[in-house]
Amino acid sequence: MSPKKMSKKTQKANVNINFELDNKQKKKVEKNLKKTPFKTLLIVLVVFVVFALIGGGITFVLTRNDCFELVGADEITLSLGDSFVDPGVKIVAFNKDVSANVVVKTNMQTEDNVTFSADEVGTYYIEYTVDNFKYNTLFKIKKVRLITVVEPSEGEVESMEVALG
Repeated sequence: MSPKKMSKKTQKANVNINFELDNKQKKKVEKNLKKTPFKTLLIVLVVFVVFALIGGGITFVLTRNDCFELVGADEITLSLGDSFVDPGVKIVAFNKDVSANVVVKTNMQTEDNVTFSADEVGTYYIEYTVDNFKYNTLFKIKKVRLITVVEPSEGEVESMEVALG
């Protein structure tokens, strides 16, 4: 088929397929190809650093007040027969208070997960976890409060007897 009879699109495709470079043009293309990866790598590196700094800043702003901490003492000693009213935990995740979502697990007697008691001397625990993306998925965090139940001392027994008296 002669170039005159071909459509313009076919002629362009034919030129692109049969396009050959002379030695001077080949060297120029090779030189440009050698420069391109470094420039591209530098641009990618700069973009990565910029986005990492932006992401770090956003994470800092969203999590600067986050905490998962026990309210009150983490070790309690009770006399046998006493009960303990639990002050609970303070849980903030991504600047949102999620303390109401706490899951309490214990080996003590409780009816409402707030007041705890035990019938025997020993060491007991109250374990706190929360079903939350940050503290249950990203970081497996739980807090434990230890409660030691002891026999009442003689002074306490006498005062209890007088009070019951």
